[in-house]
Amino acid sequence: MIEGQFLSNVFSNMNTDARIMAVGQNPGRDEVERGEPFVGVSGKFFDEAIAQIGLSRSDFYISNIARCFTPSNRPPSREEMDNCRSFLDREIEIVKPKLIVALGSLAFRQLTGMRGIMKRHGKPVFSIRYNVPILPLLHPSPLNTNVPEKRRMFMEGLSSVKECIDALDSGRECPRLG
Repeated sequence: MIEGQFLSNVFSNMNTDARIMAVGQNPGRDEVERGEPFVGVSGKFFDEAIAQIGLSRSDFYISNIARCFTPSNRPPSREEMDNCRSFLDREIEIVKPKLIVALGSLAFRQLTGMRGIMKRHGKPVFSIRYNVPILPLLHPSPLNTNVPEKRRMFMEGLSSVKECIDALDSGRECPRLG
């Protein structure tokens, strides 16, 4: 049983050669059962969506701000996020991504200290802490992607990932860098 029990930590997909890092909130039931990040409903939608812009899961190092399943799959607490911060910081240091995609408001806040993902969605900000652009996107959860307006926003924001990584690969800054 997962509910209310600590069973497993889920760290990353271990793709340390990736140019892009995607950071989500915390593992859900599917992730804990498989021991991999972002393989549930949201992860499947993400895989389909990135394929539409010419990217694949192999282009991403996928991680989370919290490493363990939370009771009732609630958002992680500040303490849970802070307890896992050193793991995330070390991953960023090792992977040295050209771009970090923050999937959802909690990931965006943990990576940048900023709030307001809706007004910053799809607009990269430069992180002095990590020395890399961070692109905030709505989380591709069913709560967002089942709402046509949010699904459209997610897909439009995702096109910014492709624009930004293409620019960075060519030695330029991300377009619309704030």
